[in-house]
Amino acid sequence: MLGSMIGRLIALALIALAATTTNVRAQEGERAQMVVELFTSQGCTQCPRANRLLGMFGREDDVLALTFPVGIWDYLGWQDTYARPEYGDRQRAYSRTLRVRGRFTPQLVFNGARQISASDWDQARATYDAQQAEGWPRSAPALSIQRLRNNRVRLTIGAEANAPTADVWLIAYDPGPLTVVVTGGANRNRSVAHYNLVKWIERVDGWDGRSAWYERQRCQPECAVLVQEPNGGRILAAAYTYREGRY
Repeated sequence: MLGSMIGRLIALALIALAATTTNVRAQEGERAQMVVELFTSQGCTQCPRANRLLGMFGREDDVLALTFPVGIWDYLGWQDTYARPEYGDRQRAYSRTLRVRGRFTPQLVFNGARQISASDWDQARATYDAQQAEGWPRSAPALSIQRLRNNRVRLTIGAEANAPTADVWLIAYDPGPLTVVVTGGANRNRSVAHYNLVKWIERVDGWDGRSAWYERQRCQPECAVLVQEPNGGRILAAAYTYREGRY
């Protein structure tokens, strides 16, 4: 009897120790106060400069800046090495929702709510400042991201009674800079640097205002989670993993 009780106590102690170890090893991410998305192309003459602007935004506190390469200028003689069809789909969704005629680069989207050309840095900064002052909508849920062992990631969304339906997106990105030497097209013989380059994007689930959590296998080099109204709508909340010493 005594031996059985001691065994159970030891087992409970081991479970508690394992939980403590897991919590210690988990790395809590940052809650973003602004999401800036750049749709860019290696075949666009204004895009190398816009990429640098995105990198500047990404160095500011509590800002999640993401680069989405698209291949809309591939026909000019250079195939963008990082473009993916799903990035083009995301840009099309924004074009429909924000009522933009066609697609263009370099294009900045702020919190899924405003868009502007990144060619004019002064105007881009003014739009950035205006959107930052507006902040998140009142229906923004609590959101967190944790990096676990073996590149797993845990996403946690708090309940929000007045929130609209939304999608949960998981994004992997490389802080960079990642540089490509372009040997054809409009940027022939130029070196094009990319900052916070999106490697893949995945819709994890829909969200209806109830609390939820998810774990996923892959989070490398860095990951971000967005809670966003469907079809290129407003971003309600964002969080991202972070390591010191980014570019």
